[in-house]
Amino acid sequence: MPVARALAAACLAVLLAVTGAGPAPAQPSPDEETSLERDDPAHLLAVVTKQVPISPLDYEPDDLVTWPGTDYRMRAEVREQLERLFAAAREDGHGLRVISGYRSYDTQAGTYDYWVRHYGRAAADATSARPGHSEHQTGLAVDLDSTTGECYLEQCFGETAEGQWVAEHAHEFGFLLSYPSAARALTGFAYEPWHLRYVGPRVATDMHERGVLLLTSYLGASASSARIGELLGSRG
Repeated sequence: MPVARALAAACLAVLLAVTGAGPAPAQPSPDEETSLERDDPAHLLAVVTKQVPISPLDYEPDDLVTWPGTDYRMRAEVREQLERLFAAAREDGHGLRVISGYRSYDTQAGTYDYWVRHYGRAAADATSARPGHSEHQTGLAVDLDSTTGECYLEQCFGETAEGQWVAEHAHEFGFLLSYPSAARALTGFAYEPWHLRYVGPRVATDMHERGVLLLTSYLGASASSARIGELLGSRG
């Protein structure tokens, strides 16, 4: 993981070189540097996959806050940007709610064991991360649902008006879909239209504009691309 974090930090440093809870602007500009983009790029862009665990395994962010009205926690900047996303969704007539946030290593171990006991290891591995391999432990991942709950933790959420709105607009607030349907062979996870990972508005917007679905693909391309400065310099 130290190598992955170093790569993430280096990539974001290149991106930044060339280019907060409460009421806030509905659409933050990707040209405005956020606190995590500036001060904690290594964790912000940390790669956590089936093959790459979080490091250390007992990692817990020191700035976790609670989502209003729930026990779900997330990093402070994630809540700020998620509140902006929710406000914009409401303006467009869509109601969203948080149904999961930060999970500790031990909590994820219990979640994974539940799936193994009830559905078998193969099904568990397609739908639940092994402990130490969950983006939720970063404090940067959240699961969403519509306020109606008609497709709670179901793939049909992606077909609802709320799910489609999230897929179209999440990048504007720094979020991406970690497990899109088109990338199942690469992620090893079934399609999860409800699972968002925060990477900051700059990276999320650039990924959207360049048509890159996965953070792992983006970091690899960014690290080796001589055109990063050219691509981002056009933003002024």
